[in-house]
Amino acid sequence: MPSQRRVKVFGLLIVLAILTTIYWASAAQQTKSSKFYTNTVAALEEKKQAEIAAKVKAENDATAARKEDIGIRLKAAEEKAKKSADEKGHRISQQVMASNEEKKDAVDEKSVAGRVKYKDEKEKDTPGVARVGGNTENMEKLDKESKSEEDQEVEMELNSILKRSPIIIFSKSYCPYSKTAKHILLDLYKITPPPHVVELDQHELGPGLQDALAKMTNRKTVPNILINGLSIGGGDDIKTLHQDGKIIDTITTTGGKRIIEVKQVEEPASKDGLRKRHSGT
Repeated sequence: MPSQRRVKVFGLLIVLAILTTIYWASAAQQTKSSKFYTNTVAALEEKKQAEIAAKVKAENDATAARKEDIGIRLKAAEEKAKKSADEKGHRISQQVMASNEEKKDAVDEKSVAGRVKYKDEKEKDTPGVARVGGNTENMEKLDKESKSEEDQEVEMELNSILKRSPIIIFSKSYCPYSKTAKHILLDLYKITPPPHVVELDQHELGPGLQDALAKMTNRKTVPNILINGLSIGGGDDIKTLHQDGKIIDTITTTGGKRIIEVKQVEEPASKDGLRKRHSGT
């Protein structure tokens, strides 16, 4: 059995332990409620929030930078594609113009109403009809002794016809190829000034005019379509130009300033690939 002294010492130790526990608990409570402790905790919390905000901002900046980089690359790709398309369109335009120039040069040696034009000289004309296209007449004197009265009349009539419009369609009323050419140029396109039609089978000087056209353009058949005195072909040629979408370019290039307007009329296509007439026939 423990002695009384030991019991007292043991009891004293228990009391000291209780008092120490109470002390530390009270001290801890006072520390938590102290200004230093609250300021320290607040500072740590503020620092933590600042770090979170900085991290969020960095992520947002990175996302914005990626979006901006993607936008720049997309814009660069779009500009590159546009530049490529423009260069391709320019090349096509140059090819078309070159083709038209070659075609014009090929027929340029034969000018209006039998007048031969020499490229390497200013211009040498055989006696014949004055230049068309609204230019000043520069007709040399006809040798009346070597020309019949009918030849002179045909030449004067042809000169008059060529001045009526930049585009002249020499046709025959019963010719199906002439009907095709007239349908395309008169019905499927709006041309200002409009083409002038000459029906050679109904004209009193028709045979003589056709002979003069054969000498002038090396084309004996109808239709014979002239723009500023230059033959661009017959019915099949006009149909091909229409189907290839080259009529507008051909007319504006060959017609020059005399052509005020030329545009295609939008109408439903028929079975033969051409558009219908306004009248429905």
